[in-house]
Amino acid sequence: MPVRFKGIAHPPPRRDGKRDNPADMSVGEIATTNLGLAGGTQLLYEHDHGQRVGHVTSSWEGPRGELRVSGVVTDPQTERDVRSGQTRGLSLGTSVITGEAGQRIHAQTDELSLCAEPRRGGCYVTELEGRSVHRAATFSKPRGVPLTR
Repeated sequence: MPVRFKGIAHPPPRRDGKRDNPADMSVGEIATTNLGLAGGTQLLYEHDHGQRVGHVTSSWEGPRGELRVSGVVTDPQTERDVRSGQTRGLSLGTSVITGEAGQRIHAQTDELSLCAEPRRGGCYVTELEGRSVHRAATFSKPRGVPLTR
């Protein structure tokens, strides 16, 4: 039975506007990306173009500037892996055209993949069928707050 999910496909971009990788998205790219157009961007398993496992239904900019997505997993085995927690990473497949000096000229999102472990930090399925399945907890001390014992 197909499973609907939501998640984070790209973390917030660097504040200085630079990219760690030519495939990284900028603030403007995240704000204008629509992975749900024309029937939705294909959803693959581990970037294997021979294994389409569903599709993306929408994308939007999250509250911290991250790229959020919703989609549907239609492949029965992948659905079981997502439900069990074995496959909950999300990874964008991006084609990048560069100039001879290595500068980025154009980039295009080709697909979104479910994977065991994403390369970009924090890119995971966060909801299944409307229920939260992933939370991030941080326990650092804010600046200016004294440590109590």
